[in-house]
Order: sequence, then C-alpha cells, then structure tokens
Amino acid sequence: MTKWRVRCTECGLERDLETGMDLSTLKGNRIYMYCPRCRRNTFHEILGRSED
Repeated sequence: MTKWRVRCTECGLERDLETGMDLSTLKGNRIYMYCPRCRRNTFHEILGRSED
C-alpha cells in the first residue's frame, strides 16, 4: 500500500489516501472521491507520495 497526499479542489482540505495503485499515472493529476468537509464527491489534486 502506498500513501498519497491529496487536496480537495473545492475546500482545500489535505489528507492522506492509501491505495494499491500508482496515482502518478493518472491523466490530469486528479482523482474524484468523497470529501468529508464538503460532504460530497469532489475532485482532489494529487500532491505526491506521503513520507509517513
């Protein structure tokens, strides 16, 4: 599992996301997922791998 740092494009919330795939290969460098602050699905910008 790899941890990725992502940021919501709507509210700016940054958080870690654990995935089993390489997110750096995605076109547009964004992923569509649930944001707990916005309480809905939004686009998240992939900032890079988390160092934790």
